[in-house]
Amino acid sequence: MRGGGVFSDEEIQLLRGLPAVANVTRNRITYSDAFKQVCTIRYLAGESPTKIFREAGLPPDLVGCKRIERSVARWKAAAIKSVSGNDHLDNSEIIAQLVERYKRTLVTRRNLDNMASGVPDSSVPVMSEGAVGAHVSISALDGDTAGIIIKQQARRIDELERANASLLDKLNKAIPSPTVDN
Repeated sequence: MRGGGVFSDEEIQLLRGLPAVANVTRNRITYSDAFKQVCTIRYLAGESPTKIFREAGLPPDLVGCKRIERSVARWKAAAIKSVSGNDHLDNSEIIAQLVERYKRTLVTRRNLDNMASGVPDSSVPVMSEGAVGAHVSISALDGDTAGIIIKQQARRIDELERANASLLDKLNKAIPSPTVDN
């Protein structure tokens, strides 16, 4: 494939293996939220979108320069709108707000991972500064966070089902069918 066209099966498998990619089809890439956030912050700080994508394992000759430009422009516009509602903030102010939001997201993810690992009593220590010793209850999660968790779990289940199907297929090919003697 050359820049932004239809992906081959091999390219789809390569892209699916990257942490920056949430999903990929023959003609579409869905990027992970973390990658979009980091990419937007780095871009607003002056880094080249091509460099950011390349470092994430997404070379422009595979992804396509137009696809990169459009993605970054869309993410930047959404980020600006989300932090200010208008275009009156400069890039450094936008970056500061995005970084704070990203930190909160990481803390939430860390807390949710701790909850999933079996911490008793459905609560875990909050991992943010200024809140040492506080606890967060699973029932205290807002609808957005719960929705994100459900979405992530559904994607993980899909990944595991595809991996299972692939392993079963390999196993069936490796084991010869039994013959019946009469």
